[in-house]
Amino acid sequence: MPPIEPSPYWCVIGGGNMARAIVERALARGVMQPDRCVIAEPDPEKRTHFESRRIKTAPDAAVALARAAESDSPESVVILLAIKPQVLPQISADVATALGSLGGTAVLSILAGTTTATLEHALGANARVVRAMPNLPAQIGLGVSAVCAGRSATSIDLNAARALLSSVGEIVDLDESHFDAFTALAGSGPAYLFYLAEALSKAAEELGLPPDLSDRVTRQMLLGSATLLERDAEHSAQQLRAAVTSRGGTTAAATAVLDAHGFLAIWSEALRAARQRGRELNAPPTSPPSGSAG
Repeated sequence: MPPIEPSPYWCVIGGGNMARAIVERALARGVMQPDRCVIAEPDPEKRTHFESRRIKTAPDAAVALARAAESDSPESVVILLAIKPQVLPQISADVATALGSLGGTAVLSILAGTTTATLEHALGANARVVRAMPNLPAQIGLGVSAVCAGRSATSIDLNAARALLSSVGEIVDLDESHFDAFTALAGSGPAYLFYLAEALSKAAEELGLPPDLSDRVTRQMLLGSATLLERDAEHSAQQLRAAVTSRGGTTAAATAVLDAHGFLAIWSEALRAARQRGRELNAPPTSPPSGSAG
């Protein structure tokens, strides 16, 4: 997706791993320009990283928002909230004040479990909010992000969000009622795969394979299998599994053990737990304090 015109001025609140992935991929794709971005981050080491990319930084949200207001196009500022949900009450007053003074400002939030209604409550009922949920493979441009609009967001706001997130992978337009389920699958999903890799590698070591070989083979096997699943659109995951599973063979012996332990039911329970935790994270925010945070 090409950059939208005019190019927004991005004010990024939070400089953690996901913010870094989005910013760096967006810079590489030309969706974001270094001179049209400021990042609020309290950690000096993280600020130094962004400054090495010629991006202006600030120690907290209030300073970053003030710098965005002083830009050459304050009417086209987009605020990217890339903080932990628990930090929202600490910065909501500063963002709400900025929304009242900046014209044409939208808010793109990647806060897990935080609904557009919660954000509108914290930032003001007229806040133009777009909610998104990217995932860790965004770091290598292979992520998948869900996007939905709050009640006041415009098509221009959605286009800005899509342009930014297209830098880190695919985009899914999703009804907000399904966001917690999406987070349970795609947001937490990379950890499930890493957990599987950890388990397989350790199990192979117990069978006598050297640790370095076990790790290398596990990584390549998962990469090759995931690539085959992505490229072979004619066959479902179930069909591909069946193709590997010969009756009475080694794979059948292994999957029989998994089935005996309720493998499918375990995953259903795990995703339900993740979805429930996402709902719990959306507790109504308390009244924000007068101070600010990065």
